[in-house]
Amino acid sequence: MGNDIYIQTSDGKRAEGGGNYFRFAFTALPRTLDAMKNFGMLVELPVPSYPELSAYGLAGVDLRPGTKYDGSTTNRVAEFRTAYQAVKDASETVPTGIPRYKIDSNDGFLVTVAEITAALTTYDAHPSVAIAEMPVGDPTWGIWIAFLRHAQAHGGLRTH
Repeated sequence: MGNDIYIQTSDGKRAEGGGNYFRFAFTALPRTLDAMKNFGMLVELPVPSYPELSAYGLAGVDLRPGTKYDGSTTNRVAEFRTAYQAVKDASETVPTGIPRYKIDSNDGFLVTVAEITAALTTYDAHPSVAIAEMPVGDPTWGIWIAFLRHAQAHGGLRTH
C-alpha cells in the first residue's frame, strides 16, 4: 500500500524514463507530510468538489467502458469529463505551497510547477534545510526533495 507519484511533462503526459516515479510507502507518507508542514511547504486548503453526474444529465452507468452513446450523451459525457479533469488540474492563482490534499490522496491531482516552486522556495529559505538532508536514518526525505526538484523542471506531478 502507498501512493504512486508520477512526473508529468509540460504537455500533461506522464514523463517516461527513470527518475520520473516516486512511491510513498504507507508509513512514509505521514512522516513526509509532517516534515513538509514543519518546513512550511504545505498549505491547508479544502478538497475541491467534483462535478455531479446529475448536473450533466448522466448516471454512473453512462461512464462504463464500452458504453455506446447517442450524439447528445457523447457531448454531455465529454463536458463532464472536462469539468472533472479541471478539478484535478486546478491551482491557486498565486500558490504559496503544495495543497496537502494533493499529496495526501491518490486521486490524480496535479501538483503544478508553481506550487512546487513555492514549496521549495520556502524550504530552501529555512535555516534547518542543511540538517534535513543529512544522510542519516530514513533516506525518504532527501529522495523526495530531489524528486520535487526534478518535477519542478518538468510539468509538475500527479498522485495516484
